[in-house]
Amino acid sequence: MTRVRRAAVLCVLLAVGSGLGAAAATTLRMSLPPVLEALPIVFAEAWGMFDDQGLSVDLVGISDNQERSTALITSNLDGVMSDVTSAVLDYLTSRSVVVVASAASTPQTGALRLGLVSHAGFGPADIDGLLATSQKVSVTYRTDEEYLLDQFSAANGSPQAWLSRYAYFGDTLQLAVWFGAKTLPVAVLPEPYCSYIAALVQPSGAPMQVIVLSDFSEFAAPPRVILFREEFVDRHPGDVATFLRVYDAAVERMNATPRDEIINVGIDVVIGLFFQGADKTLIQQQTLDAMSIPRFERPVPLSEEVFDSVTEWMAHKGYLNEPLTFGQFTDFGFLP
Repeated sequence: MTRVRRAAVLCVLLAVGSGLGAAAATTLRMSLPPVLEALPIVFAEAWGMFDDQGLSVDLVGISDNQERSTALITSNLDGVMSDVTSAVLDYLTSRSVVVVASAASTPQTGALRLGLVSHAGFGPADIDGLLATSQKVSVTYRTDEEYLLDQFSAANGSPQAWLSRYAYFGDTLQLAVWFGAKTLPVAVLPEPYCSYIAALVQPSGAPMQVIVLSDFSEFAAPPRVILFREEFVDRHPGDVATFLRVYDAAVERMNATPRDEIINVGIDVVIGLFFQGADKTLIQQQTLDAMSIPRFERPVPLSEEVFDSVTEWMAHKGYLNEPLTFGQFTDFGFLP
């Protein structure tokens, strides 16, 4: 499969170079989850980097994980950024998607990528307090966040916590909103939501008191992955290669851009990804100041070791009801 697709890319490049096969421009319809690893893509679109390479990209805002997956496998999207667990489920549901790259980031010193958080005075104050209560932990369902929470629970003597202690959500933004409103005592949230909520000033004038019970740093967090519908890959291999090349260049540019410029110049980009529909005039400056921009990693192949670990966990949880091999749903031949 990889050799065929690489040959297809070569044919496209030869046709363009010879003046043959000049087809109408393709619009790539893509949706991104509200995670930091998606920032290079939205900034690349805002900076015109895709347009400069002749690729039209339409970013479709969908915060609900299941809705995003449904849009992908029903051909309403051409590609998405996803977590590994969701990508595996999308493949098993449709047999029509392929993972073409992984996308990762490294938090700045003292910053988070993912946090198990609670509210002071409402949720537990530490891990012992969490284990001693029956309060539920809110987490997105059948995701890498749940995979990490299960590892945390097992490491703290509660390997079956998911049977009674988890409250499941399908929408990361909804989970963040509910936790920020102090209707949930404990939640697993990615950045920048943890820092954003912690910096919110309440009507009383005092900031939220958010406690980080765990940053999951003792566990190996899977990267995000980029996947496309196989039909799109087969019909537009050159566009897939261009997309990944621009993403790679955007990562380099993001890492070289000062944090203040990313936050202030890109405020519309940041709000559009993480806080859909929010009025930017109502965003408090201290919440922007609290956002830590990680160092982004170049797109690379997904590790087979990560794949094996996640799918083994999925099988144990009953999320994977048939065998799946690494080569069945990956093709890294388009990476720059």
